[in-house]
Amino acid sequence: MRLEGDDYKENHFFWTEKGDRLTVIGDYLGRLPSLKLLDAKKGEYVLDAGCGAGFIARKMALTGAKVFGCDRAEAMVQRAVETEKRCSLGIEYKVSDITTLPYKNNQFDAVACVAVLIHDSPEECKKFIAEAHRVLKSEGRLLISVTHPFVYQPESPNRTGKTNWAVHSPLDNKPMTENQRFNEIYTNSEGKQFSSTVWYHPIDFFPKALSEAGFSIVHEQTMYMTKEALEACGHTGPIGYPSFYQILTKKY
Repeated sequence: MRLEGDDYKENHFFWTEKGDRLTVIGDYLGRLPSLKLLDAKKGEYVLDAGCGAGFIARKMALTGAKVFGCDRAEAMVQRAVETEKRCSLGIEYKVSDITTLPYKNNQFDAVACVAVLIHDSPEECKKFIAEAHRVLKSEGRLLISVTHPFVYQPESPNRTGKTNWAVHSPLDNKPMTENQRFNEIYTNSEGKQFSSTVWYHPIDFFPKALSEAGFSIVHEQTMYMTKEALEACGHTGPIGYPSFYQILTKKY
């Protein structure tokens, strides 16, 4: 389940109107580590799946990669296109859901999906993974980055109120061994709050789904909350707990 239309625009205001400034915890512990892990290279064909306003796409294009971006939200893609017109990096954008990618088989060297699949149901996640496998070349790389499952657990600072960068409240009465929906209230560096419905996926969900789709795991990493990230975004709270999760895989 993803935000669309006016809701999408409002909840992603800080990603677009403020340019490419880093304004939320996910920028520091989600997006930047993802770019480093994927390591897009000059001449590679790379897809930013769920590109939003194009932050990840632009960063990858600056490496010399040929970058494509797609997103189901037309308003976000239009913002990305407008930025591309002002400062061309050769990025090609399309309006498309990531569960039905509008690209050819074996087209890409790498696919990045950052801060997207928390908005997707388990079925949608699996459809995207299958599509990523289809459009990747042999031994092509797929990078997925999501909020770490720990932040949804009852004992996490995001549930107990001990931090103010995000608050997660369960919407489904299910055990934490199952995929389920949460309400998320996210706060940026200017104190503006954004609320949306997100999906909690247990820690073993993505490794299992990726393996079943024909991917081998190259590297997994957990990004722990840091004092520097909190201070950069004007937040307070404990540090040292799992906050974001990235997994790099290869098509076989």
